Amino acid sequence: MSLGLNDNLPIGALAPEPRHKSAGLAFGLSLLVPGLGQFYCGKTARGGMTLGFWLLGLVLCFAHLSTALVGQALVGMLVLWIFSFLDAYFTAIEINNGQDDQVDVQNPRVAVTLNLLTAGFGYFYLGERTKGITIFVGMQVARLIFPATGFWGISISLALLVVQLLVAEDAYRIARRQVKEALGPEPAQPTQNAASSSRLPVQVPVALACLLPLGFVVLVVIGLVLGSTRSEKRPAVASLKNRVGLGPAQNGSDRSYPGNDTPIPAVDLPTAVQSVQRIQRKAVRGRDEIPNLKQDVRLLSATLSARKIDASDAMVAHYYRALALAMINMAHEHEGEAIDVSGAQTARADLDKIIGAGRVLTYVPEISIPSAEYWAGIVARNQLHDEPGAYSYWEKCASNAHAGCLNNLASARITGAGGEKVDVQEALKLHTSVYDSGLRFHCAGAFSAVTIAEINYFTGVRRPGDDELEWTKKAEGLLDHLETAENNRNVCQRAGIEVEDFLFQLSRGHKDENILQDAISRLDDDSASTKAVIQFISGAIDEAGFDSAVNSSKSQGARCSAYFDAMWYAELRNESAMARRYYQHLVDIGKFHCGEELAYATKFKF
Repeated sequence: MSLGLNDNLPIGALAPEPRHKSAGLAFGLSLLVPGLGQFYCGKTARGGMTLGFWLLGLVLCFAHLSTALVGQALVGMLVLWIFSFLDAYFTAIEINNGQDDQVDVQNPRVAVTLNLLTAGFGYFYLGERTKGITIFVGMQVARLIFPATGFWGISISLALLVVQLLVAEDAYRIARRQVKEALGPEPAQPTQNAASSSRLPVQVPVALACLLPLGFVVLVVIGLVLGSTRSEKRPAVASLKNRVGLGPAQNGSDRSYPGNDTPIPAVDLPTAVQSVQRIQRKAVRGRDEIPNLKQDVRLLSATLSARKIDASDAMVAHYYRALALAMINMAHEHEGEAIDVSGAQTARADLDKIIGAGRVLTYVPEISIPSAEYWAGIVARNQLHDEPGAYSYWEKCASNAHAGCLNNLASARITGAGGEKVDVQEALKLHTSVYDSGLRFHCAGAFSAVTIAEINYFTGVRRPGDDELEWTKKAEGLLDHLETAENNRNVCQRAGIEVEDFLFQLSRGHKDENILQDAISRLDDDSASTKAVIQFISGAIDEAGFDSAVNSSKSQGARCSAYFDAMWYAELRNESAMARRYYQHLVDIGKFHCGEELAYATKFKF
């Protein structure tokens, strides 16, 4: 009896049976759940990453974050979904033809998807590192340099989208070439076309991959059109009252601005929002902007008085009415005029409505609870003189890393304002975290860098590596980007920062007049006190001329800054009597407006 142990077996008898995967089933599985088709084909790592990132995008969509981030998440989910069912379909065919091991080394579909999602990482996957770095860095620099809004912002975004599509196509071409080289020369008489091994025609997944992005674009356009139509159909102001005031006070009555009996122009909510945003971007808001802001307040109040108002529209109207009212009072303060307390109370109440909502559900990315808390603190402190209330708001939004709130808390750690504990090391830590945010919060990063330089110089508190001149360079590096993006040479009041740079260098024995010349070339007519400082330091005007120019300024904050720089310059020149006179001006204005300046002046031991 033989067990067959010594029998000669035919060649290949012990080889594993060829694998077979249904391309149609793989396609259907990934169509239902991204990544499932790859799991079916045995590509566990690829399927797991696809499903993981797709689920991450889903989480971001429901996390109530910014509209821009939700849009990016939706696009990423769409790309991963299309990649998933295409990759599952073709992977099954490659497995059936015994080609999947060679294709997996430089998978064209993976290369295309990486370039679509990351603008360059597909080249790293293909070994084209130089090209990948060049494309990635170039696109990031373009996004940083060029504005994110307006005509040029849209144009640049479209151009970058075209570039991304082109690099995706280029990655596919390179990967296909590498796959052909890996597979070697084709047989003289191929037994079967690659796609014909599946009962599901290749045209089905390819057509669906083409139709889905087109459908997504159509839905976006329809959404924009419907949003515009809804705005146009919003009840006209004239049909409500034809005349509105600032909005209901606590007793239900309306408070009207002078001239409030004129009909409201027929403009919609987005127009009022854009008007407030335009004025908000201005460094200085003077009397000439007050009529525009009052008109915006009347329109936003009319929107809130409408019987049927969408919850998101109500939140937008409350937020921007509060900002408009706050900026009206800022303009009054800049002109040395009395604060409108009733308007400030209405602004605070509007912001409290948003804060009390617990979460923000709106289509305007700028609106958030931390932003509302920041502005509520501004109104509470500067216009209602409620410092404890202001710092209560700022403590909350600082815990959410809002740069403006972090800046204000850091200032209180130096001055002790609002009953806050003085802690200079903590101030340095807070300002460093704001600087690390870069341009995300516009001027905040640059302002924090300059403040760190001031802390180093005036308090003597330094960490390893801290140097005031290095920190001013870091501030100017951020301002260079903002200046280019906004085409504004005095962005974030850069001229005043350059004056401090000059004084820091003068303290090291280096007098660079070119800094002052550059600073004065940046100024406009609204910067009389800064201009006076530069002229005084450069010798263009004497002490009497400087005093006259600064005294004519109606802004207490601007006068504080000017007197402080003059005091500092006098100290550097060993003119102690003059320095004491300017210090006394700071004392006379008081800690409310000159808190940091008075804290820094302790260096000079008056």
